[in-house]
Amino acid sequence: MLSSTEDGRVRLSTGQTAPSAIGAAVRDGDLMTGLLRVESDVISATSATSATSATGAEPGAAGAGTSAGGGVTDPLGVPRNLLRDAVFERMLRHILRGDYRRGQRLRLDALADDMRVSRTPVREALVPLEALRLVIVQRYVGVVIAPWTVGQMVERTRIARSMLVDPPTSCARGDEPFDPAVLRDCLSEAGAFVELAVWVLRRSGAPVSADWLRSQQTVLDVFHTDDIARANGIDVAADWTRRMQVVKAARTAALADDVALCAVRLTELAELLIALPERFRSAETA
Repeated sequence: MLSSTEDGRVRLSTGQTAPSAIGAAVRDGDLMTGLLRVESDVISATSATSATSATGAEPGAAGAGTSAGGGVTDPLGVPRNLLRDAVFERMLRHILRGDYRRGQRLRLDALADDMRVSRTPVREALVPLEALRLVIVQRYVGVVIAPWTVGQMVERTRIARSMLVDPPTSCARGDEPFDPAVLRDCLSEAGAFVELAVWVLRRSGAPVSADWLRSQQTVLDVFHTDDIARANGIDVAADWTRRMQVVKAARTAALADDVALCAVRLTELAELLIALPERFRSAETA
């Protein structure tokens, strides 16, 4: 079910905080960052709709289909772009966890009904999913779940590693400092890897490569969370401490503006992430 938070963002209700989640936070002054493999705390869509009604506006009754801020709204009374992102995240989890089987055909109407939204945010969410090669949208057929593999996830990390080892520079080197706040929303070490690697690539004069890697952030971040990895026969708890140590070392180098050292640490982290499926694949998926 879709949900909304107090700051207006739409999230998905996917469960309570996992008891085994490791909250290894890193304090930098008053800024708390860290990687928490947990599910978001959420309010149900029904509550969100009730809150909208409490303001005096009926859910979905936004006059000409606009919110108070001028954005187009869905029948739930939530800005459509937020619903699109929420639908994307939910479908991504369903696909990576195997809830949607490879080759399975899904109707757009059925997806919209299941998520209690209109067809539009579902259609919009399919665009990035198709770009990630996770779905195939076929006219007159509907949505087909692509035959993706764990190997394709590893390939994404391999490409990122090769970019870090030999950045395909095409522009002048950047000079923007690293902002540790970008690590706050990372769900896994892979998400932090992408955030730090994007900074390294931009600083190295490879903005196109950085943009490509940025497009892979969500899928790699979610794939390496506990429940998704486990569903694919991967035990991400093994060597977690070691990976976190490397993340912290890369973050420290970035805060010191040491691009070269950060790239070295991230290359090491990439090797650890690449090794995960082969080292801890379950018998079923081996």
